[in-house]
Amino acid sequence: MQKTLLLILSLMPLWLFAQINSLSQEQAAADSIALVREQEIASEFGFRDSNTLQDVAQKLKISNIKDWKQALNLESENLALDAMTLRKLGITPYRAFLAKQSVLYGYNERSTLSEVSATLNMPIQKLKLMLGYDDPLNKYPDRMSLQALEIDLDTIRDISIDFNDNITGYAGSVMMVGMLVVFSALILISLIIGQLVHINKKKKSPKTITLNPAGKVKAAPKTISSNVIVAAITALHLHKMDLEERRKMVLTFRRTPTNQWKASAVLAMPNREMNSLRRPR
Repeated sequence: MQKTLLLILSLMPLWLFAQINSLSQEQAAADSIALVREQEIASEFGFRDSNTLQDVAQKLKISNIKDWKQALNLESENLALDAMTLRKLGITPYRAFLAKQSVLYGYNERSTLSEVSATLNMPIQKLKLMLGYDDPLNKYPDRMSLQALEIDLDTIRDISIDFNDNITGYAGSVMMVGMLVVFSALILISLIIGQLVHINKKKKSPKTITLNPAGKVKAAPKTISSNVIVAAITALHLHKMDLEERRKMVLTFRRTPTNQWKASAVLAMPNREMNSLRRPR
């Protein structure tokens, strides 16, 4: 355990150095891109940080200076700032150019794809699909800027216009897909709940002892022991034997009723002969 802890502690400085080195490389790359863009803006629009805010607005052809100053985090109503240079205001030419893009489009070339999606109120998957990405679910480009992705701002604006023109059909398709998913989930849940009654279902224990025609126990309550079952079967057997004996005795002593006179073929009544009056001769 101590060796593992020492190994981790010894590797921590290397990991921190690698993280710092990575951050410094990213910062250096960002600074180099900013310097390149500074030179491109200076050559394209012809102004530097020594120009006043008013001059820069004219060179950038900004019509709404108040919104532009607000995008630069300046007081939009303060007219004294118009005569001050960018250097004195702590604003670089590249930042002034990005502010112009923010006023014109609502986003700039340093905005990430997720920030553009939030600004346009457009699903980022749909945005990436309309930009031609094969896998819109891949989140790798979401944190990258439009500049790094080499996406033109006008392209994003055209996509936004196309999306807003067809938003009704898109919303209808999303609603239909959502309804299908919801109802399919409800049907599936109802089927699963209907089958839950069969899981761990306890078998009902018979309340009486049942015998098959051969006399063997077919079903019996689990709470009754085997001795009780044997005693019950024995009592049933004895009762059956007793009934058989009683039936035999009844058959023995019970005779079929017959007419003895008819059986002996004596049709005359003897009492009539004995009680009849003799006739005189």
